[in-house]
Amino acid sequence: MKILTWNKLANNEAKIVSLGLFDGFHLGHLKLINRLMEIKAEQNLAALFFTMSQSVTDFLHQTDTKLLDNRSKQETAAKLNFDYYLDVPVTSEFMNLSAQQFLTILKERFNVIKIVIGSDFRFGKNREGDFKQIITFFGQENVYLINRQDDVFSSTTIRNLLLNYDLPAANKLLYEDYHLCGKVKPGKQIGRTINFPTANMYLPQKVILPYGVYVTETWAQGHLYPSMTSYRLFEGKEVVETYLLDANLNLYEQEIIVYFKKYLRENIKINNLTELVNLLEQDLADTLAFFANKA
Repeated sequence: MKILTWNKLANNEAKIVSLGLFDGFHLGHLKLINRLMEIKAEQNLAALFFTMSQSVTDFLHQTDTKLLDNRSKQETAAKLNFDYYLDVPVTSEFMNLSAQQFLTILKERFNVIKIVIGSDFRFGKNREGDFKQIITFFGQENVYLINRQDDVFSSTTIRNLLLNYDLPAANKLLYEDYHLCGKVKPGKQIGRTINFPTANMYLPQKVILPYGVYVTETWAQGHLYPSMTSYRLFEGKEVVETYLLDANLNLYEQEIIVYFKKYLRENIKINNLTELVNLLEQDLADTLAFFANKA
């Protein structure tokens, strides 16, 4: 899969594009992508995956409500057999493009000749553009509309499930379970003194997932390990602390992916190490029970 840049002219290969934010790759997105791949094969076109670096709302409010980080989104697009990937940085300049300007760039800069979109897609300054304008610009025969029958597949629905601690229901609607990824960094190393060493990731800002302790699975060094994870705000930092069951790995400066499976409890203020050990042992018992039932 080749990576394209918004401000650079692409090659002249004819392309079919999917338009959207594609936050989380829920089942509604996959319906659209499957249709695109059918057309790609039938008409011998290159498939272009279009997305944005963040939602306009996140840009305006300096928040991070993404269901999927940008690197994971790119990796998923590659798994889904797209030929090209275009991640547009959301800036004031980009948001001020008119709908007509946006469509002209797709056609002239990237040689897009066909488009697959959801019926609720909006674009251009003040969200002035919709599927009707795309049909007018590209022609009815070149636009494939995927109707949104209900809100079951919406990213908003999935966010609400996460905010209400319903990981199993949210994950059923996602292409891959909700996850966070990053490099492991040194922490206070208190866990090592009580036989609960953790791999710590520090996030640049709060994500949509509520703080708390979770049953997780962690991809590290080419393997998937059962784990339990605390996500919390600690000393002003967003920290994800993961304990891998039955694994003693040196993961510093290595990339890991933590997949969230089930909410266990809220983070609790601990008065001493004895209380912490007792609490972690109960978390471990609950985590082991989860994987035993899964098996």
